[in-house]
Parts: sequence; C-alpha cells; structure tokens
Amino acid sequence: MHAVRNISLCTKDCLCLYVCPTGATNTETGQIDAAKCLEGCRACVDACPSHAIFLLPEIFPQQRDKDVRVKNAVLALMKSKIVQEEIADYIHKTTDNLVLRKLAKAFSVSNRLQAEDLWREAGYMLPQGRLVQKFLQSLLENEQPAGFPKESVEKLLRMIEQDKSGIRKDEGGQKMQENKTLANLMEAFAGESQANRKYLAYAKKAEKDGKLNAAKLFKAASDAETIHALKHFEVAGKVASTADNLKDAVAGETHEYKDMYPDFLKEAEATGNKAAALSFTFAMKAEEVHARLYKEALENLEQTEEIFYYLCPVCGNIEKSIPEKCSICGVPGDKFIKY
Repeated sequence: MHAVRNISLCTKDCLCLYVCPTGATNTETGQIDAAKCLEGCRACVDACPSHAIFLLPEIFPQQRDKDVRVKNAVLALMKSKIVQEEIADYIHKTTDNLVLRKLAKAFSVSNRLQAEDLWREAGYMLPQGRLVQKFLQSLLENEQPAGFPKESVEKLLRMIEQDKSGIRKDEGGQKMQENKTLANLMEAFAGESQANRKYLAYAKKAEKDGKLNAAKLFKAASDAETIHALKHFEVAGKVASTADNLKDAVAGETHEYKDMYPDFLKEAEATGNKAAALSFTFAMKAEEVHARLYKEALENLEQTEEIFYYLCPVCGNIEKSIPEKCSICGVPGDKFIKY
C-alpha cells in the first residue's frame, strides 16, 4: 500500500514533509510520489491533522458480479452522461457568451467524471489488480483493430507486475523489498538530530546554573548524537554530490521561508504568542538569506577564491562580510562569528 493525498482536504500543515523518510510527500504537484513511498509506512498518514492522506492498496479485492439488469441500467445512464458531455462540449466550443462557455465547460467535465464512475461501477474499469491484469493480457492475446496501442498495454502490464513485486532499488542498487530499514534510518536520524540540539540547550542551562559537570556531559552526549545522526544519514544514502546537496538545501530553505514559517507566524500572532512570533520571524528571514547563499554557491561551485561567512549568533542571519549591524535582528556586527 502507498500513500495518496486528497488535496481538497489538505490544510497545508505540512507535517507530512517532515516525517516522510524518503521525500515522497515533497512534490511540486502536491501529490505523493508513489515511486518513493515505502510499503505500509503510514508516517504521513498518522501525522496529517486534517486526515487528507490515506493508504491506497496496490491490489484491490475482486469485484462482485452485478445483476444484468443493474449493469444495463448503469450503462444506459453512462451513455446519457456521454451525450450530455458532448452537448456541453459543443456549446463550450461554439458560444460567444463567456459565462455560458465557462458553465458549459464545467458541465462537460462533470459529466465526463460521472460517466467514468458509472463505467467503473458497471465493471469495465477495474483497479490495478488481478482482474485488470487479466483483461490487459487478453487484449494482447486477441486480434485488435488497426491503431490499437499495443505498446501502451505492454507498458501497463510491466508497471503492474513491478508494483505487485513490491521491489524497489535504493541509490546503491540494492533491492529493497517492503523496506522498513530506510524508514528506521531516517527516523533515527531525526531523533538523533533533535537530541543533539536538545542536549546543547541543556548544556547552556547547566552552565548558567553553575553545574559544570552536567554541562560537560550534555555537550559530550550532544556530540555523540551528532556522530549517530551523520552515520544514519550516510547509510540511508542521503549524501549526494555537492551540487545535488546544494540544490536540496535551496529547496529546503525555500520551503521553510515561503511555506512553513509564514503559516507558523500567523498561528503565533493569532494566539498572541509574541516570543514564538519573534522566533519564527527571525528564522523565516534568515532562511531566505540561506536559500540565496546556497543558490549563489551552486552557481559558483567551481570558484576557487576563498569566501568567508559571518553568522549572527542571535537570529541565524549569514553575511559574506561583517555588517555594521544585523539586517534582521539589529545585533552589532562585531558579535558575528566568522567561518
């Protein structure tokens, strides 16, 4: 089974983008990439607060036989929908009335969708299971009229067979059948990464409280979690070429400042949480800078002249020279950290 998203239900909370171990949910169309989806993973399904994501089986149960009278009634209704579609389509193409043209187009599409549903219910349009495979195979075995798309039918059969096998390949070329290991690696990577940041926060608090031994332990554990996270990420095959890594970084930072943080900021402002709103604002503006810098680095990847970067320790802004003050949070430039 693989995940699919109902766009009309999606409230753009985007939690699915963060829990998906393969990036299958991060697509330009909004639909989930079934080729990247792990069999039965459910991470995005369980995380979605609007219940817009659900699992779709690769193979559906066999359809029940319908009474001949039911089939005939459904087919008669389907034919009437086709006629209505043709009439609406004719009006759409011939009328000069803009409103009528739009209305006719809507009726045409509506009747087409209803006709397809009726055709499916009559038993002639089956899911990608055993029945449809048998039907496609029969098309190849029997004589067909001129112009029959034999290559397309053969391609469909190959795709169905591949889906049924449940076999995909990772970047190393190894077969991954119902692979939970990749999902586990990415879940472990996320957990270790969060632990690293969490323990650093705990270390700062311990130092502030004067508990130096506890601070040292937190720092050591933080570094240990970094070692674990980096290894998990590497084994999962997520470290590509520098160019590809830069492209991934651009995409990630762009998503954060364009999609993620604006929604977070609205929620914080609506609830009156000023501290969260300020934190989101700083991060959103800094991520936009990061995306630009990553894009520049990608465009000038072959440049050999050394470049230095300067980090604002308060908001995370990065500059290529020491500013008089941070353009985002106003921190003096002499506080910036050189890289």
